[in-house]
Amino acid sequence: MSSTCGNKTAPVSSSSKGLSSTALVYCALLSLQFGIQPILTKKYMGGATKSTVVFMQELTKLVIAIAGISMGKARWSDVVSGWTVTSWLRLALLPATIYLVQNICSLLAYENLDPITYNVLNQTKTLSAALCCYIVMKKKQSRMQVFALLLLLAAALVIERVLPMEALTPSYWTADRIEKPQVELS
Repeated sequence: MSSTCGNKTAPVSSSSKGLSSTALVYCALLSLQFGIQPILTKKYMGGATKSTVVFMQELTKLVIAIAGISMGKARWSDVVSGWTVTSWLRLALLPATIYLVQNICSLLAYENLDPITYNVLNQTKTLSAALCCYIVMKKKQSRMQVFALLLLLAAALVIERVLPMEALTPSYWTADRIEKPQVELS
C-alpha cells in the first residue's frame, strides 16, 4: 500500500500495531525542532543581515542535498545527465525564486511574531499543500491523512485563540451551549 502525491511514492505501513520505532524517533525529532527552532532563531538572529541568513539557509539546503545524493545509491553521472543551463532555468528558476521569497517572508515573520504563533502558522502550509494536491493533481487523501489535517487545523485555531480549547470536547457542542442568534427588527 502506498500514498502518492505527484510522482513520488511513500510507503505506508499496513500493520495496525501503530508507529514503528523509527517513526517515533522522527516524530520526537520533529517535535523538538518545532519547539526549539523559533526560539533559537529569534535569539541568535537579532542583528543578522537578512540576505546573509537567506543565503546560508539555501547553502545549507544545497549541502544537505549534495550529501544525500552522495550517500545514496545513484551515481553523480546519473543524477546530472541531461542537465543544461537552459533546462535548469526552465524547470527550477520559478520554484527557486518562490523559495527565496518564502525564506525572506519567513525571516520577517520570525522577527515580528512570537515563536509559537510563527511555528503554528508555518505548519498550516501542510493544509494548503494537501488542498493543492487535491485540486491540481486530483489526488485524494486517506481518512487518516484527512484526520491529521483536521487535527492540524484545530491546533492552529486553538493556539491562535480563534477557537476555544473547550470546542474540542463533545460537550461543547450540545444544544444548550449553542446560542441562537438574536435578530433585531427595527
